[in-house]
Amino acid sequence: MHEHVINDSRGDAVNAVTFCSDSCHVEWHRDNGTEYEGWNGALESPDCRAYCAQCGVIAATGPEACSHQKENVVVNRFPSVTGEMCEHGNWIQVPRRML
Repeated sequence: MHEHVINDSRGDAVNAVTFCSDSCHVEWHRDNGTEYEGWNGALESPDCRAYCAQCGVIAATGPEACSHQKENVVVNRFPSVTGEMCEHGNWIQVPRRML
């Protein structure tokens, strides 16, 4: 998992944008006209599900995630109009409208 940390004017972290990979991180900055501040990856997953802000694939799983989400190893997908769900009805890749 990769993150872009957003800081306020005092330098305090106020938000974090999650990515599945560094290439999605770079592409997100390019698409949003913001500055890429360097590699920030190999982070431990939070205790909840998190999806890549660029392509929508699951980037982190928490204890409530199903085995299909935990076993997902596909990164750098093209954004999807419909997304992809596993047989349990859990998102493997969220649709573009949910990014």
